[in-house]
Amino acid sequence: MGVTRAIVAGSVLGLVGAFPPALLFELALRKSRPVHVAAGLVGIMVSFALLTGALIVVWLAARGDVLVFGCAEAASFLLVWAVEAWRAWRDANAPRPSGRKEEW
Repeated sequence: MGVTRAIVAGSVLGLVGAFPPALLFELALRKSRPVHVAAGLVGIMVSFALLTGALIVVWLAARGDVLVFGCAEAASFLLVWAVEAWRAWRDANAPRPSGRKEEW
């Protein structure tokens, strides 16, 4: 497979694997309509299946590149969630019109 291809493929599949739960997270940040827990669990299961399936395919096809592919996949996945965490932190600490933080 090659190291460069493994890094690119791992990075792309890490981004694709982060997409389902990140989409639901964005909907929850907008607060336009509620996001159900069941949808979140399905998103996490889809993400897990996609990322694990990709690792298994690379393990079967090119065992020498599994570590590089997996590291690239995990790094891009965690990068997406670092950005989402930053956005959530900004949203949680944004000033509210009433001057108070939103209470649960």
